[in-house]
Amino acid sequence: MKVALISPEYYDIAHFGVKRKEIPPFGVLYLAAVIEQKGVEVTLYRVSNEKFSLKLQDFDIVGFSISSSVTYSILKKVRDNSQFKEQALLIAGGIHTTIFPEDVINDLNVDIACVGEGENTIVEILEAYFERNFDTIDGIVYREKLSGKIVYTSKRKLIEDLDKIPFPARHLLPLDEIVMNDRLSDTNLPIAHILCSRGCPYSCNFCANQEHGIRYRTGANIRKELEFLIENYGIKGFCITDDNFIVDKKRIEDICNEITPLKLKWSSLSRVNTVDKELLNKLKQSGCIEIKYGIESGSPRILKLMNKRITIDQIRNAISLTHDIGIRVKAFILHGFPGENMETTKETIQLLEELKEKIDRISLFRFVPLPGSPVYNEAEKYDLSIPRNFEEIFIYNNERKWWGTKEEQEELECAYKMLEDYVRNNWEKY
Repeated sequence: MKVALISPEYYDIAHFGVKRKEIPPFGVLYLAAVIEQKGVEVTLYRVSNEKFSLKLQDFDIVGFSISSSVTYSILKKVRDNSQFKEQALLIAGGIHTTIFPEDVINDLNVDIACVGEGENTIVEILEAYFERNFDTIDGIVYREKLSGKIVYTSKRKLIEDLDKIPFPARHLLPLDEIVMNDRLSDTNLPIAHILCSRGCPYSCNFCANQEHGIRYRTGANIRKELEFLIENYGIKGFCITDDNFIVDKKRIEDICNEITPLKLKWSSLSRVNTVDKELLNKLKQSGCIEIKYGIESGSPRILKLMNKRITIDQIRNAISLTHDIGIRVKAFILHGFPGENMETTKETIQLLEELKEKIDRISLFRFVPLPGSPVYNEAEKYDLSIPRNFEEIFIYNNERKWWGTKEEQEELECAYKMLEDYVRNNWEKY
């Protein structure tokens, strides 16, 4: 048996228009690792708007990884312009497939849509390949061949022990997508990206995260992966790309204890309400040199509308403690959530001005209603204009106006430009 996995290759437009490759496609890399563990050959194809015609006649199973809605049109082009084996089993997975499984089945004309975590699901699909009996496989949606009926199987249980999942199949990527030199704070160290947990216990209204819980790998398992990356790729640091890494204090301490002897520099994301002085000291001792905080806004009203569940005082406290301990601070700001105006934007600028000397870098994003997020799912409540073309839903610097009257939109645009100018004028590196 031979399996082909199709993953979009695109550049995130971050930091005010600078295009660059970001995080490796971990979803498809973990699937590839599980498939290889079963002794099955895997080939990974990276596709784009310029590379969309593939010859796939040699593959028994072809999987489309739809990691975000913005890549959906790319994969439709691949499906329409590539050649497949006549009896090939076509499957799709990823966050977009999880949210819109029937649309994916109909638009891409695939046999199976995988919903949720795919590592155990893909193994069962491999085992069912010859008989094509899928009704006992949890976590999928498929179309019956004879009746054409769409069938939903039982929900797939989450993988409780993440240590059982093999390390991602990074060897399927080119070296420059495994090791990068300009991703860790203000350093040029060769680094890799890793995932240490899955899920987030919070429910911010702008976030498309589908799993409101958090599971961690053990510190020993993470250390083993880092030792592999040191030995095979010569890394000197790493970036943790979890949705929200610093949540469970005991788990974080276990991880810190394991990785401290490796003497690597690293960074991660965190909320401002999950850190304290003791934990921050532990992070610094283990090599953490930067924490990225999702501040989002300096307006209490906007934070409440976002269901962010943090206060301005918590923002002040976390940033001040982190700075004083000697860990660099990066702040994420999300502008334009429904209800944003000139007044709330000035509150954000006021808070940034107050903390200016303690914030090293800023990433400024415009609000986009991400598919799967509460605000997207309740578009009428927020008076949002949701497009049918998913390609318009792009999280980085999207200038589309999603809500409000003409006057409100004009005010919002002026407010954003004011905030953007303020950030540009005060942070050399953003």
